[in-house]
Amino acid sequence: MILEAILAALVPVGVEGIKQLITKFTGGVRATTIAEQIQLDQNDIQKLNALAALDNPGGTPSQWVIDLRASSRYIGALAVITVGITSLYLPLDDYTKGIALEAANIAFGFLFGTRIMANLNK
Repeated sequence: MILEAILAALVPVGVEGIKQLITKFTGGVRATTIAEQIQLDQNDIQKLNALAALDNPGGTPSQWVIDLRASSRYIGALAVITVGITSLYLPLDDYTKGIALEAANIAFGFLFGTRIMANLNK
């Protein structure tokens, strides 16, 4: 059961690695003109601004509210991982354990997937 969980956690990394290899050999998406490159860069900037706006609360809430809001996704992800691992030791059917472990794999990918891929790309 643990071996399947580990393999399931590595599948997204493997898929991303294959996508990176295909992009490396085919050259990936490239702008053909300077105007297209500027538009692609502006789209990246807009995406980053939208992500930053998600964490920006309106008004002036208390500091603990700001801190809790900023860490809520990480607290939730750690809770999902904890429940997924705990399901291994509870008397549950295999289907329920599989769903719990899959949720834990997704949360683990949220927390560490970007860092793992950044280190693999170096």
